[in-house]
Amino acid sequence: MGTNLSQVFIANTGNFSSSGDFTGITTNECGVWDFQGDAYRATALYATTVDTDTSNADDTTVAALTVANPLWLYTDLQFVQNTAGNPIASPLINTRNIKRVQFDPYEATAGHLSTLTPNATFTGVTGDVTIKIIFRAMPTDQLSFYDSAASNYTILSGSDQLPLGIFNTTNHKAISVEVSGDDFSSNTTFVTAAIAAIQANDLLNKSVTATGSTALAIQSRHVGLIFDVVVTDGDGNDLIAASAASNFITEAVTGQVLGTGNPWQVLGEEIRCRSRYGNFNRMYLPQNMATYTVAGNAYHKVTVEYAHNWPTSTGIAPAGTLNQVVLYVGDSGTAMVAGDTNIDAIFALANVTASQEFVW
Repeated sequence: MGTNLSQVFIANTGNFSSSGDFTGITTNECGVWDFQGDAYRATALYATTVDTDTSNADDTTVAALTVANPLWLYTDLQFVQNTAGNPIASPLINTRNIKRVQFDPYEATAGHLSTLTPNATFTGVTGDVTIKIIFRAMPTDQLSFYDSAASNYTILSGSDQLPLGIFNTTNHKAISVEVSGDDFSSNTTFVTAAIAAIQANDLLNKSVTATGSTALAIQSRHVGLIFDVVVTDGDGNDLIAASAASNFITEAVTGQVLGTGNPWQVLGEEIRCRSRYGNFNRMYLPQNMATYTVAGNAYHKVTVEYAHNWPTSTGIAPAGTLNQVVLYVGDSGTAMVAGDTNIDAIFALANVTASQEFVW
């Protein structure tokens, strides 16, 4: 079955609540409510091993057996985020309907990168050298279309918004700069001249960074911006090739890393959910939509997928799909490690530095 991004909850203290009544947790923080026990649970929700030792009554020894499907310790759970007004919450979820729990640790976003390394004796170039940057993919994330708070989270370097001048509605946009190749005496002179030319072009300078000394590193300033680089001499010869010739350049491309739990992703999902469901759920319709993503936080991500009996039960996703509860947990710009957070205990995580999945 397909899944649906149904609800997003954000904890900014790094931990889930372990006390208080339904609305008693700290404002803007999260908890897992055990309906039968009338309490927030900050310890394991399910067991991944069972004790098979029956040799003594006091059970001082443990013979652990790993189970194929984790064993739920509670019958009905509800995920809650308190706010300055009414709390927001998931439907009451019977644990037999939960089909998957996925944990993904924080991973920083990195822009698309092209590194051009000229031969150390970059000489013999005919005429001017043309550096053409061809933009082949544009941002498609939520915040590129709607960012009412002007968060600028999708800007990876500098402070400039993605310039509209690089968009082309019919084909890929190409922007060229030229540098004189007549007096190149080394790779460093080429790189220095290339950096100056790119930085002098307003559209390019707002779109990519250009740095380096013996190699030219061109990197996207914005999430989702992908490009190709073409370098030609005055005769139109392509200078990017695997060759020992003194006037050739080799290229190494590092694709963009979207990452996990970056503020642009978290805020984008907040906005997406609220625009569809009225501040995550249908318990009430707020007059405005506060957001809880904190700039600079490094969030771990937990995704809980559960089946529902739509339309007879409380469900958000359409029939034939699974509801999702997505939990983002962070407390600063540093990703949490073991011992910093109770989500490792709650979701039976071996650690919080590697992706883990539990399936029922």
